[in-house]
Amino acid sequence: MKKIITIAIVVLLVLGFGFFLFKISPEQQQTQSQTTEDFDLSGVKKLSEPALATAEDRTLGNVSAKNTLLVYEDYQCPACALAADTLKQLSQQLPDTKFVFRNFPLYQIHKNAIVSAYAAESAGEQGKYWEMHDLLYKNQKDWSSLANPLDYFARLASQAGVINLEQFKTDITSKRFKNKIQKDLVEALGLSIPGTPAIYFNGKVIANNSLENMKKEAEQYLIK
Repeated sequence: MKKIITIAIVVLLVLGFGFFLFKISPEQQQTQSQTTEDFDLSGVKKLSEPALATAEDRTLGNVSAKNTLLVYEDYQCPACALAADTLKQLSQQLPDTKFVFRNFPLYQIHKNAIVSAYAAESAGEQGKYWEMHDLLYKNQKDWSSLANPLDYFARLASQAGVINLEQFKTDITSKRFKNKIQKDLVEALGLSIPGTPAIYFNGKVIANNSLENMKKEAEQYLIK
């Protein structure tokens, strides 16, 4: 009998940021066919740091930059929405730094976490990933509770500049980017990430905090 992933959620308010923490024990990281849409989590293994950024990642900035600000996020996570602009500013203020986004949908508590990740990836296929990223967070409260947010996401995609909306919707419903999201999810579970947003700078954990404090912490690991 499959064990059910148990989650302990702690809400902390740190300098204006709501930060969701949850705990998943390694032995409970089993595939849940319905809630994970048949994602295969059998490949989860303990990791000490994130994999290096590749061409498959969603990257903002110079892909050849020496430094990497990498985040694991859930588009339906309120704390991620609050931190979104600050994290982009952080990547811009740290010299020679690229910003990398990886998916960690908290499907156990956010019913539209997975479909919103599909929406972002589908927009990205048409060159509008970061525009959709921004709109998903900006309008999070409007789509989070929708029973079927597909048409709403299509309207956001249109605002983002996505041209072929039918293809956009087909890419979502066909789960075209399932393998990519699964890869991110498996890695996040392997890292035993305690909450979202999970922030790494050059492989080192950075606390979700004010822009000033995160910059000061990241500068300790800066490659010049």
